[in-house]
Amino acid sequence: MKKIIALTSLGLAGLASMPAQAESTFTTPATTGSTATARLDFTITIPQVLFLRVGTSAGNTSTTATIDAPTFTVPAANVGDASAIAGVGGDLTAGAVTVRVYGNGGNISLNSATTGPLNNGVTTETIPWSQIGVTGAALAATTSGFTNAAITHPAFNTGASGGNGTATTLTATNRLVRVEGKWTYSYLNANIPAAGTYGGSVAKNGRVTYTATQL
Repeated sequence: MKKIIALTSLGLAGLASMPAQAESTFTTPATTGSTATARLDFTITIPQVLFLRVGTSAGNTSTTATIDAPTFTVPAANVGDASAIAGVGGDLTAGAVTVRVYGNGGNISLNSATTGPLNNGVTTETIPWSQIGVTGAALAATTSGFTNAAITHPAFNTGASGGNGTATTLTATNRLVRVEGKWTYSYLNANIPAAGTYGGSVAKNGRVTYTATQL
């Protein structure tokens, strides 16, 4: 039995561009029970990915520039009476947004960041982030391949200058995280601030930035 291994060679210009090696076996003389074998070595490369969605998104592999804007309007008769005010806006409406995270590199840290208390254009007239309530819950329908459940919201930084909040860790199984849920925001309305429109822009500290970090 003569075994021949076919290899790429600089002297074989026609084979130089082949992406893989192949093997063959030539058996002679072949009789009953003789065998000839050939083997292939398969390689699959999976890139490491990380995806975060909070609000509107065009898809699970999409980078979407839309920033949702939960908005709360307090009735005049209820200013500061601690009755929670439901919002409007968000991709799920009524102040609610879709939250979806996936990654394939292990545990993921999810955090929020603020730039200071919301103001109405007068820096001394503010509403602290502690007045924004967030309730986690499962989505109405589950996306195939995801665990649909309440995701713990990373608490806002309520300091005078803002900053990173208190991170939530999403635990991986076999280095895979695929979770989804929804957050519903409300204004807790426990303070009596000066009249005005608070937040709504970066200049008035109305933006929260969420970040998923691969651990």
